[in-house]
Amino acid sequence: MNIEEILNMPQKYWITLREACDLKGLNYKSALNRKELQPNHGEPDGIIGGRKVFKRETIMEWVVKTDDQLKED
Repeated sequence: MNIEEILNMPQKYWITLREACDLKGLNYKSALNRKELQPNHGEPDGIIGGRKVFKRETIMEWVVKTDDQLKED
């Protein structure tokens, strides 16, 4: 069993910040207020429809990190 199966990750290339937060169990508003907790420290891999989006690979790396690990990056 791999991480995608465990998390039931959506089978799409681009993932929004809200979807990423849902996968990780992180409150969306907390992520908005604390960029260091966002994937890539808040730097999106792209913008689609005016929303920050991240690649699946980015989310797969981010979702398994703790807050302390994210702050160290």
